[in-house]
Amino acid sequence: MPLRHHILSHGFQYNDNDNVLSFILWKILMKSYTIVLLIILVTLPLNAQRVYDVVVFGATPGGIAAAISARQENLSVALLEPTGHVGGLSTSGLNRDEREHMNGLTFDGISEKFILEACKRSGYDFTRKDNAARMWQSHVAEEVFMEMLKEANVELFFHQKLENVSKVAARIKTISMRGGQPFTAKIFIDATYEGDLMAKANVSYTHGREGFETYKESLAGVRYLDKPLKISPYDSEGNLLPGVLPGKPPKEHSSSPMPIPYNIRMNLSYDPNNSVEITKPENYNRNDYVLLERALKSGYLKNLSKIIGVYPMPGHKRECNNKQYSVVSLSIPGGQTAWCESSYEERDMIYKKYKDYTHGLFWFLKTDPAVPPKIQKEMNSYGFCKDEWADNDHWPYYIYVRAGRRMIGEKVMTQHDITDDTDKKDVIHVGSHYIDSHHVARYAYDKDHIINEGRIWEKGVCFDIPYQIITPKRQECENLLVPVAASASNVAFCAIRLEPTWMHLGEVSGIAASMAINNNQMVQKLDISQLQAKIKSRGIPLIQPGE
Repeated sequence: MPLRHHILSHGFQYNDNDNVLSFILWKILMKSYTIVLLIILVTLPLNAQRVYDVVVFGATPGGIAAAISARQENLSVALLEPTGHVGGLSTSGLNRDEREHMNGLTFDGISEKFILEACKRSGYDFTRKDNAARMWQSHVAEEVFMEMLKEANVELFFHQKLENVSKVAARIKTISMRGGQPFTAKIFIDATYEGDLMAKANVSYTHGREGFETYKESLAGVRYLDKPLKISPYDSEGNLLPGVLPGKPPKEHSSSPMPIPYNIRMNLSYDPNNSVEITKPENYNRNDYVLLERALKSGYLKNLSKIIGVYPMPGHKRECNNKQYSVVSLSIPGGQTAWCESSYEERDMIYKKYKDYTHGLFWFLKTDPAVPPKIQKEMNSYGFCKDEWADNDHWPYYIYVRAGRRMIGEKVMTQHDITDDTDKKDVIHVGSHYIDSHHVARYAYDKDHIINEGRIWEKGVCFDIPYQIITPKRQECENLLVPVAASASNVAFCAIRLEPTWMHLGEVSGIAASMAINNNQMVQKLDISQLQAKIKSRGIPLIQPGE
């Protein structure tokens, strides 16, 4: 009897009456079939199109909240993260909810759940009755975020670097990652700090700082809140020192391509059992700190906290930030300008520049004879945190991107919406933070003086954040939501660029995605009253405290 086989849904079937030769041939064929099947099973997931209700790009806190929120609406969700870690700045050194500059009555929802759990596990003292910031540890925050994502059954994909966006008319159909992995969805949410998906989708955006004339904002553009300082910006050969930008100081209130500054938001430990020694960087260049040396000599900086923002946090650690008002601190004037339009590889290089500068600054403050003994002593009491970012040499995974691209959407929120016209019919969250910008740039004022520019510190009031600032113009894209790189002027963005605020907007985006899908609508056409009812059902207040 000739060899008989039948191709079935489960493979081959063998007839026992076949002869030995047939049996041998069958075994060879079966082995070949198995190999082919294994190749198919291994290869298909790498290149096969993945289809979801919602795809969220960027596992920042805002992206995590968006993904969980959409899952709570029973949608299938993919969360794509370009790096190997979740949590953005909340797991990379920004370890507080900044409630000391906000109204705590505006917090709730997924954001509040995260804050309470991360703080509890970190050992935060909840007996405090004031409006102080609640604090956590970075590695604890990442654990909590991962557990929240697992609990919500969100599909999480690491190392997903955006390559292409495919649109049909005003709808995104598919986004492709490097390596060819495509993701298709009904609704997309860009939760990156940089607005990368938004930009690839050809949605209008801006970056940097608008001048006064754009929106008639009194706090707009280049700002000289602080007077020139008697520190020479030149070396002995007449060259500008590192940290001083070339050219004349620009006109006040003029526009600037430089966004508000970036820095690495480092954590340091003062527990000897949890410290890694801060050693001399390989490429240390003392010349990078001559301006700081001169500031110390001039008497402007008398202790470490005048140079670096050193904040308390749980775990016998200190959270280090750029000092809002300082002569020289952790930012690199102008170093932030290229970030948002740079490739992933170029961003890695910029990150390394900030890391090298920060590491060198710590070493200078620890060891240099020009540093007063009091500052040296304090700096020598710190080390890198042994239990933080161990797979990254104890350095945060993310740079502190205070502002990247900003969408120009259905509405652009401005200073007037923060300070005057604060009530909005389409309110989706109540903001309350100060209008806050650190120094952005530094120039030679004359041969004996430097001048820093860009600082804003305006105590705010509660203000409504409207739905339209997270939606693109409808003719540009009708199935994209942008809760992080939202549609706001630089001044207004300075008041909404908070992780709890972005988490609230992310949660709203997940709800809005559900409504758009269930009603087969573009995101710009949702029934706002129904959206607001769903937001309030999550416990998120939409009425300004005191009203």
